Amino acid sequence: MSDTAARILDRLHQEALDENEERDWYRTGRIPCHDCGTNVRTKTLETLPPHNCTQRQRARREREANRTP
Repeated sequence: MSDTAARILDRLHQEALDENEERDWYRTGRIPCHDCGTNVRTKTLETLPPHNCTQRQRARREREANRTP
């Protein structure tokens, strides 16, 4: 498969994933934060409300650093 075809398929796959997230948000009112992975309740898709994202990311990095031998 050529690079162009692979890029087109990757873009289409990402668009499908985004549409699924929007559909799920419309149904449940929750959407995953792509930075920390937490499902956040929000009324719009413009911005996410505060949900300790920075602290969650820091804790995840610390856990991963402690697991690595």
